[in-house]
Amino acid sequence: MKSIVAIISLILAWSILFIRPITSHAQEVYTWEDENNVIHFNDNALNAKSLTITLPDYQAEPPAPEIENIATNAMPSETPNEHKVKANDNIVKYVKPQPAKPERLTITLSAPQHEETIRSTRGTIPISAQINRKLGIGEQLQLMLNGKRYGAPQIQSNWVLKNIDRGAHTISIQAVRSGKLIASTTPITVYLHRATAK
Repeated sequence: MKSIVAIISLILAWSILFIRPITSHAQEVYTWEDENNVIHFNDNALNAKSLTITLPDYQAEPPAPEIENIATNAMPSETPNEHKVKANDNIVKYVKPQPAKPERLTITLSAPQHEETIRSTRGTIPISAQINRKLGIGEQLQLMLNGKRYGAPQIQSNWVLKNIDRGAHTISIQAVRSGKLIASTTPITVYLHRATAK
């Protein structure tokens, strides 16, 4: 009885030694699509329409990537901000350099003009400004009327002030980024004339 157990254990040990390496390297997966357009994967070909996918050996060492100088790989057909780097035979990687700092923001008041007289019975003053670039993330424009903030900061460069008292008023626009002043216009003075009912 002991000899039978010893023979069986010896057979099992030999079968494990010889079968395990074969199954660990045989990495074939079968895939097929059923009538409901669902894709299935299995270790065995259960369908006549099964496609065989041979996976790479997961125990094999990956190839070492080739590292080359980016400047020597730049191609004239590429965009100026991209450089081609060959990582290995199958993969081409595009590397974008860090973007340059954004252009400094400048603001100019286009309307009204300095010392302009505005006649408005309702007390409205239209204001328009020009900026040299688009506002970046976190950048907003703040209108200043008589040295005080007028309204909330915004990203548009046009305002219409309503029901402003007659007389002289100073107007300027400030650009802020996350609450910090980054640009400003020179203050201008305008004179508002309102008709009064007699």
